[in-house]
Amino acid sequence: MNQPQGTSKSQYVSNLFGNIAQRYDLLNNLMSFGQHQAWRRQAVKMVHQNISVSGLVLDIATGTCDFAIDIVSFKPKTSVIGIDFSLPMLKVGIKKVTRKNLKKKIDLMIADGHELPFEDNTFTVVTVGFGIRNFDDPKSALTEMNRVLKPGGRLAILDIFPIQNRKFTSRLFNLAFKRVSPILGFLFANNRQAYEYLPASAISFMSSVKLIDLTKECGFLPISNNEVAFGSVSILISEKVN
Repeated sequence: MNQPQGTSKSQYVSNLFGNIAQRYDLLNNLMSFGQHQAWRRQAVKMVHQNISVSGLVLDIATGTCDFAIDIVSFKPKTSVIGIDFSLPMLKVGIKKVTRKNLKKKIDLMIADGHELPFEDNTFTVVTVGFGIRNFDDPKSALTEMNRVLKPGGRLAILDIFPIQNRKFTSRLFNLAFKRVSPILGFLFANNRQAYEYLPASAISFMSSVKLIDLTKECGFLPISNNEVAFGSVSILISEKVN
């Protein structure tokens, strides 16, 4: 499918996911066989391992707030600010945070990841779950993430990437993802277009290795790249250089 380029992309993605907000969590569970929850929890543990600073956490592209909730579950004394560009997704997240009695720990707001409304050196950890490939300008967004992190702070990126290995199982998984996602989107959300965009955006995005190189350009020191789901999903952990 044709994907918008330039400044129209963020609004396109916001509208797309706004239309499926009520079914987003269900479809995430179906498409990942529930594994997206384990991947996020793993990312939370990895980003906090041996970290030298403590304090506030920022979750960018927070969506329905699963990453933010996992962070405060793992670190009960931590407070999280979650931002997203889609109000319908945030509304679902607000209900979830309220239901779990976490309103005192998680603050949510509409904001653009390219222009973060926070001062320099504010956060100890920044997380981005399944969102970096949706930015108009990933380099600009990464530069902003670096700016708002404290020296020694960490960045955790969890996302779908083009599969680089040639294993049969990986290729088969990639083909199934591309074919099955639109069908699930049509059946459970009555929105085939949104779930055609998902595999298309992953296939057309840079590899995890190239994204690591980009984080280096933006002032980060790579710590780890952990591949899951036959190499289609990666957890990237980086640290802001002092």
